[in-house]
Amino acid sequence: MRRRLIRIISRFAIAIAMVLAFGGLFKLYTAAQLSAEQRNEVLIKAIPFVAVFVSIVLAFICLIVVVAVSFGGRVPARTYRPVEGIIIAGILLGVVGLFQWWKLFAYQYGFLLLLVSVLLFMIWSHFEPMPARAAKQLPPISRRAHLIGLAAAVIAFVIAAAVLIPASRPREPYGLGQTLWDFKSDEEKAQIREQAEDEFRTGKVPALVLVSLLPAGLAYFVVRELVPDEGGQPVQGQAAQPVGSSPA
Repeated sequence: MRRRLIRIISRFAIAIAMVLAFGGLFKLYTAAQLSAEQRNEVLIKAIPFVAVFVSIVLAFICLIVVVAVSFGGRVPARTYRPVEGIIIAGILLGVVGLFQWWKLFAYQYGFLLLLVSVLLFMIWSHFEPMPARAAKQLPPISRRAHLIGLAAAVIAFVIAAAVLIPASRPREPYGLGQTLWDFKSDEEKAQIREQAEDEFRTGKVPALVLVSLLPAGLAYFVVRELVPDEGGQPVQGQAAQPVGSSPA
């Protein structure tokens, strides 16, 4: 499998390098051979941008193929389905935030959450879970695995909340232009500051706490499946062999 992954990655890397080289060479050619008016034409300016965009798409496709090859048929449904459900929940929350009309910050974070969730869903949905017959041979998840998964979930939640909440704390000029803020009186500044802090405490913090639960859930289901059993092997790896075969 390692050789196959190396072959896949190398082919995509060559394709990406060729597309980027074409875009770069085209930009150099137009700079040297075309007039300023010709270089400002939409088609001429679009070709280097399209080359970069195609390279990003190729890199994402490469990631999907690598994930599909690495994990296809290896993730049991007891982990595959909950992770899929959490990603779908992220999509739904992102849609709600994107289409509500009363909070601007919910619109901003809703777009980012929707984008990340859709990309994750595209990756996760491109490989099949472990066959049911193979999954039935897996031992039940141990109490130790559950505890370690919960610990990983708490850590993921704390990290996500510690990153998102401080980054969202309101700061001057609180959405106003700096010039307009400077013309405000001290009383008006105090009122604007108080309103922004109140919205932060009552609106942003609860929403970001809810969003932080999503990576925590992902961490729990993934880590508990990776915890080695008493024999030192991850539980999901025990069913990697064909059904009906005996271990070596």
